[in-house]
Amino acid sequence: MRLVKANPALAAVEFGVCRSERCSFAPRDGLVAVDSDGDLHIHPARIAEPAHWAWSLAHAVLHLGFGHVPAAKGERTRPDRYDLAARCVAVNRFLLGFTVGRTPEGLPASYPDGDEEGLAARWRRDGLPTAYERCGTAGAEPDQVLLPWHGWSQPPDHQLAFATALTRTVSAAMDMAGGRRDSLDGEALRKRPWQNALDWFVSSYPLLGAIAAGIKLVADAELARAHGISVAAVNPEAGEIYLNPLRRFDDEEWRFILGHELLHAALRHGDRCGTRDPYLFNVACDYVINGWLDEMQVGTMPEGLLHDPRLAGLSAEEVYDRLAGDPRRTRRLATLRGKGVGDVLGAPLGPPGEYVDLDEFYRRGLCQGLDLHERQERGFLPGGLVEEIRALSHPPLPWDARLARWFDEFVPRPEPVRSYA
Repeated sequence: MRLVKANPALAAVEFGVCRSERCSFAPRDGLVAVDSDGDLHIHPARIAEPAHWAWSLAHAVLHLGFGHVPAAKGERTRPDRYDLAARCVAVNRFLLGFTVGRTPEGLPASYPDGDEEGLAARWRRDGLPTAYERCGTAGAEPDQVLLPWHGWSQPPDHQLAFATALTRTVSAAMDMAGGRRDSLDGEALRKRPWQNALDWFVSSYPLLGAIAAGIKLVADAELARAHGISVAAVNPEAGEIYLNPLRRFDDEEWRFILGHELLHAALRHGDRCGTRDPYLFNVACDYVINGWLDEMQVGTMPEGLLHDPRLAGLSAEEVYDRLAGDPRRTRRLATLRGKGVGDVLGAPLGPPGEYVDLDEFYRRGLCQGLDLHERQERGFLPGGLVEEIRALSHPPLPWDARLARWFDEFVPRPEPVRSYA
């Protein structure tokens, strides 16, 4: 009984237990039968393993939850053997994936598809298979007993109670899988502001929604301290954004921060650096991205971020050329990771994940996001950002063409080339 009560969906179905030795509804050859008043009539002297008892009790409670023995006033019509067998098959089929206790030996390993009415109609026409004749918990007797309701109040709706509890349990299980809840019966964890910000991109900002849906947030204070992450950093190869949970920002500022890191990853700024100074190119990209986000009004820019209206309209490469003239001053500038270090990481901070074609993931996410953004008329975008996204849609130059270009530029021809100029 403790195993049954531990299941939130079954615990929501109200039922009583009768173990009277003189009970006329208790099965003589089985373990338990259930009536429409919500009482489980248990064999008073039958010995079985606790796991088998738990399965049998769950079977009986599910008859209540499935509406097989509804409470109703007046005379009741007893279901025939085909209806009884079909209902037991439906319950046992459900218990294959809704494990409570252990299935007794001798029952089929699988069951036919279809609802109870359809199975019963088929078996009336074609005959009841021997394997499904005794799938209940009362042996050769019916394990479902219909009685007239004699209460003063309205009959309880066990089916509604079970459906509501099952929906709640599935929702709690999904919250546990997503890390939003510690246990099925515990309270849902309060969402942190950076999680709200990421959810906003997925649900309300189509330009970056697909990228945000594939990004994992890692908010670990020890990890941030060990790697010198002041606010945030991104690793495009791992698809992870590392956050310092000790920093306090409101939801709007976290939107700006996540939008900043999402654009770093999506536009492949780490790969575009080439032979340039990685930190200086990171700073140049920060100026460009922060200008775009400010222009698009995505969140609120936190204090201290790199932003210069005089650099508006320039590409990251053009901003880099301007910054390269004064390297001493630029070394004192701070990215979201901190002063003197870039926030685009070159290697994952944790174990590698599953293989993903990153170029295809980021290119498709941004290009489809741009199409959705324009189709839904979500507002104007900076021209430089649109140009970079359009450029991503063009496939990269094949390796053999790049190799031929490199040979033409750096390898001298074996025979001189003359002209008549």
